[in-house]
Amino acid sequence: MSYKLHSALLAFAVGFLLTACEKKEQPAQQQSIDESAVAVKLTPVQVGEYSLPIASSGLIATENESRLSFKIAGIVSKIYVKEGQSVTKGQLLASLDLTEINAQVSQAKNNLDKTKRDLERGQRLLKDSAATVEQLQNLQTAFQVADEAYRIATFNQQYATIRANQSGKVIRKLINEGELVSPGAPALIINAAAQNSWLVKIGLPDVDWVRVKLGDRVKVTTDAYPNFTFDGIVTTINEGADAVSGLYQAEVKVNPSNKKLASGLFAKVQIIPAEKTKLWIVPIEALVEGAGKQAYIFVVNADQKTVRKVAVTIAYLEGTQAYLLSGVEEVREVITAGSAFLTENSTITITK
Repeated sequence: MSYKLHSALLAFAVGFLLTACEKKEQPAQQQSIDESAVAVKLTPVQVGEYSLPIASSGLIATENESRLSFKIAGIVSKIYVKEGQSVTKGQLLASLDLTEINAQVSQAKNNLDKTKRDLERGQRLLKDSAATVEQLQNLQTAFQVADEAYRIATFNQQYATIRANQSGKVIRKLINEGELVSPGAPALIINAAAQNSWLVKIGLPDVDWVRVKLGDRVKVTTDAYPNFTFDGIVTTINEGADAVSGLYQAEVKVNPSNKKLASGLFAKVQIIPAEKTKLWIVPIEALVEGAGKQAYIFVVNADQKTVRKVAVTIAYLEGTQAYLLSGVEEVREVITAGSAFLTENSTITITK
């Protein structure tokens, strides 16, 4: 009897130990599965109508920029201004040596006086029948030619100097005193900086040109003011493409906002078209394997344990958000935190 009891107790003890071992192995297996899963966080996808910005760049200039020159050839006698100097409309900027032009004016005046005397003498002779009508007509023609020559000489004398055609600043001086200049060769370049009429000339490809309208809002940034954004509007859109670049030229008027600007500053332009497009917004950290406008995101499958990779098209990036054109139409949530560690064979655990 004692032997049977001893055997029963021994069998019970062995069974208890086996059951305990099975219970210890199950948490260990479960723990190994949890450690192999990637912890991720989900973020809802936002959708709305947005203006897809157009990025371009150009140089800041003034609305009116003039290349002033002498009308006639000559030797530069005096330049009265320097680069960067402010000027007012009508101010004398430069002049030629007038020795030659004054002599031409004097010569034309003397010839005019002579032909006038000849004409008066011919008129008296015609009355006395000592001259013919034909001779008098020739004298009248000679007088008229001399008069026109005198007017040309005095006109050229007037434009042997350069005067400012508007108030502004001298941005470039292309000549020096003592140089021989040709007619019409640019001598000074002035702008209308005094009027604060600043603009940026940009080029647009055809896909952007069709979306831009006059009056569209613009944001302008420069390296000179890295932490400041200028406001502007589109004022000009050319209807024909540039023959060299193939781009459509446009002008953006910039509000200087009491900031000091100068011609030639490099500016980045972001146009905000009035036309809006349906876009989906996700955090930038959700994007993986991006190349140009194409990228991928990870989305949780229905079992809440596995993932799939979805191709998306990027419209633009702004701050910490990515604006997408397509690929997420049927997606409600995307994986953000932990997406960099995922593959299409990964298992996940979702954290809050």
